[in-house]
Amino acid sequence: GPSTWRMIYGMDLNTEKGLLLVADSFGFLYLLDRRSKERIGQPILIHKKGSKVTGLHCNPAQPEVLLSSGNDHFARIWDTRKLDPKSALASLAHGRVVNSGYFSPRSGNKIMTTCQDNRIRVWDYIFGNLESPSREIVHSHDFNRHLTPFKAEWDPKDYSETVAVIGRYISENYNGVALHPIDFIDTSTGKLLAEVMDPDITTISPVNKLHPQDEILATGSSRSIFIWKPKSDIDPTEERTSQKVKEYVYGSGSRKKPNGKHDNSSDDDSDGGGGKSKKAKKTRFTHTAKGKGKSKA
Repeated sequence: GPSTWRMIYGMDLNTEKGLLLVADSFGFLYLLDRRSKERIGQPILIHKKGSKVTGLHCNPAQPEVLLSSGNDHFARIWDTRKLDPKSALASLAHGRVVNSGYFSPRSGNKIMTTCQDNRIRVWDYIFGNLESPSREIVHSHDFNRHLTPFKAEWDPKDYSETVAVIGRYISENYNGVALHPIDFIDTSTGKLLAEVMDPDITTISPVNKLHPQDEILATGSSRSIFIWKPKSDIDPTEERTSQKVKEYVYGSGSRKKPNGKHDNSSDDDSDGGGGKSKKAKKTRFTHTAKGKGKSKA
C-alpha cells in the first residue's frame, strides 16, 4: 500500500563521475551509473530511517561533496567516495523540516538552507566551523501541507554569491488586493533588495528559478508557470501596443475552488515526522526596490 511506496524527493547529477544521485521518502540514497544505467552498491541511509530526504545538491566546484536535506531537521554534508550511514562530514541542525539546501553556484564555498521555522540559514565557508550558521534570516515561508515547499535559490549570475530569490507565504495588501511577493534577498545582510508582484497574480509562488545568463525569472504558482522580465523603458503609446513584457508559458492563472479560496495544492507534506479557470491575462512586470515604494502594473 501507499505506506510502503518509495517516492523520490531528492535528485542531482554528478557529471564529472557520470553519477545520478537519488534519495527517497524513507531516508535512503541511491547511486546510479548513467552509462550502464545500473545501481551502484546498496542504498545508504543518510537521514533518519523513515523520514523524507527533501533534497540533494552536488558541490559545483567539488562534485564528490554532497549536501542533503531532510524531514529529520538536519542538512548533512557527505563525501560520495566514502559513503556509509555514519560518514557525514557535518550535520547542520535546524529547528524544523529543512525544505532545501544548496551550495553557492560558483565557488561552492557557501551553504544556504530553507527551513520551515521561517529561517533562511547561511554558512559562509563549508570548511570552517559549521556548528552554527553565519547568519539566520527571518522570512515568511512556512506553509500548509498542500503547498509545494518554499526554497531559497541562489542567483547564478551573481558573482558575489549573496543574492537569493524566494517566494513569500504571508500576503501583503496592495490597493486592497492580498498579494504574495517574490523576494530578492541579500544573504550577506538579510536586507530585502526587491519584490516581484503582479495585481493579477494572487496565488503563492513557492517555485522560483533565475535564468543563468539573462534577467529572466520563472515562477511556479498553482497550476501556472510565469515568466518575468524587467520592464523596458518605452513610451506609453508603444507600451499599450506591446504585449510581451510578461507572458504565460503554461497554465490558466489563478484558479479558485468553489469556496472562493485559491488552489495551491500539490500534496506535499509539511512536517516529517475546481472552479472555472480564469482566462490568461498578459500583464506588466512589477519589480520594486525596497524603499522606493511599489509601482502599479
